[in-house]
Amino acid sequence: MLFFNADIWRERAWKRFQRAVRRGSMHKSVRGAEEQWFRDAIFIDKLQRIVKWCDSRKLDVVFGKRENGTYYPESKEMVISGRAAPEKQLHYILHECGHHLIGMEEQHERFGMGYPQVDPAIRRTFNHRVACLEEELEAWHRGRKLAGRLKLNMDMEEFDKTRLACIRSYIKWTARAK
Repeated sequence: MLFFNADIWRERAWKRFQRAVRRGSMHKSVRGAEEQWFRDAIFIDKLQRIVKWCDSRKLDVVFGKRENGTYYPESKEMVISGRAAPEKQLHYILHECGHHLIGMEEQHERFGMGYPQVDPAIRRTFNHRVACLEEELEAWHRGRKLAGRLKLNMDMEEFDKTRLACIRSYIKWTARAK
């Protein structure tokens, strides 16, 4: 597990750029690597801003080997994929912040209690899974709103690609209910 450090993220982006340049034999691939490095640098700065927002709310953000992201409301900790590109990490953090925002009873009456902690038989029901799907959709919505409030000026087309890929997996999971 690793806590966010903008200098480490910048160093990683620079190393990815250098590897791409060494591998690239054509001018076009080098230009693509330059564009990706520049994009990574922009999103590292945005990551730093959202991590500071999390810190101000006593939320821990750590990076690990898990895919995408997970929010643990009891410990107020988010675990974000350390392998994802900075832009996707930002998307995942915003989504997990959305869970935090809707998980606060005083902020959202419908989702304020989080996923119901029920026995495994109920967790497999369609009704329970639809409730989870609704919460996931709301968390993406709240994450998008938070990005606007923090003036992160994201590429909304890329945010939607990430959001829709995750939503597709939630829908598949929901449909497998017994």
